[in-house]
Amino acid sequence: MMSLSTVDVSYNELDGPVPDSPAFRRAPAEWFAHNNDLCGVVRGLPPCVTLGTTTKDDRSKRHKVVVIAIIASVVFFLLLFIFNAAALRFHKRKNPLVPVDDNHNKEGAFSILNFDGRDVYKDIIEATGDFDGKYCIGSGAYGRVYRVELASGELLAVKKIHLPDTEGTFDEQPFQNEIQTLTQIRHRNIVKLYGFCSSPRHKFLVYEYMERGSLASVLRSETAAELDWVKRVSIVKDVACALSYMHHDCAPPIVHRDITSNNILLDSEFKACVSDFGIARLLKPDSSNWTMLAGTRGYLAPEFAYTMRVTTKCDVYSFGVVTLELLVGAYGEELISILSSPSGNNVFVTDVLDQRLSLPMARVADEVIAVLTAALSCANNSPESRPAMKQVYENICAVKTPQGCGSLDALRLSDLTNADK
Repeated sequence: MMSLSTVDVSYNELDGPVPDSPAFRRAPAEWFAHNNDLCGVVRGLPPCVTLGTTTKDDRSKRHKVVVIAIIASVVFFLLLFIFNAAALRFHKRKNPLVPVDDNHNKEGAFSILNFDGRDVYKDIIEATGDFDGKYCIGSGAYGRVYRVELASGELLAVKKIHLPDTEGTFDEQPFQNEIQTLTQIRHRNIVKLYGFCSSPRHKFLVYEYMERGSLASVLRSETAAELDWVKRVSIVKDVACALSYMHHDCAPPIVHRDITSNNILLDSEFKACVSDFGIARLLKPDSSNWTMLAGTRGYLAPEFAYTMRVTTKCDVYSFGVVTLELLVGAYGEELISILSSPSGNNVFVTDVLDQRLSLPMARVADEVIAVLTAALSCANNSPESRPAMKQVYENICAVKTPQGCGSLDALRLSDLTNADK
């Protein structure tokens, strides 16, 4: 083609020599840019080698390189897939709250335990008759708790959150607080959260089932005598251990803000677990931690009513009240008089302890005295005078009975408060 003046073959998959003609000799390299392996007379292209066997060898080498690159890529992505699968499996074991991608389930259920979240959601609805009242085992300000036995035989406790009957506003914060707090912490004395469901129709939380229910219900029941002094001291240690973990081993520290006998659950062996973290608060060091008044009357630290400032000492006070309630056997006028009495109170310890039990003896008596001393110190009206939970836990585990305390029969509350100083 002697008349050929322009031929732009850039960005193609051409290879081999460019024709040796005047048009190609004068052509700029841009006309042939971004091709596989062109060569020849065009300025900027590499010279061609002798055609024949050498060219075929070069092409063979290129094919080998391409094949090797493809195999390497496949192996890389295969290893990446295996690694991600292993990491996901480990994450599921560590944190059971993994969302289920379920386009058919409009309830937004999440995976629970080692089961599929969709199946468990259906099981919960069927096992409770769509949350029939006869399956309810407790109720509170934010919801009702139901006993659920899955088809597999697994027992669960499900807290169904109260939703407004009309189009009124719903306070989502307690629900989110519970999820946020319990997915961040794991402790043998903190109730385990297995999963949750959030949808316009239902909002509920799924926990491990605690057979004996709340400490408050056990203390009020006819079987309260089963809670002997050994079990009561053990319950105090369990709660103190959980609070010590929250205050001193979590970063940032967690303040429960509603430690009451209703929020302490007991399993079949009377092991205690702290529950209901709906108003819990993370103590951020760069925050003043001011908040709205929240909690249960009678268990709130007195300074919280006028300072509205959340500190770990608020939980310490509530722990003291719960411990006194456990030792006295009930929350009533007698306990209120103990909390409001001056340090010189002449009440005998034997008159304060739960009258449904015989008096503790020997080492058990020493443990009860140590626990009672700690409770009185924790329930001090002055937050600065209250000990830290880590110190409380260590003291009651070491059974350090205050020096100068006589026999249990002659011991007065004033002896414990004075010895504590």
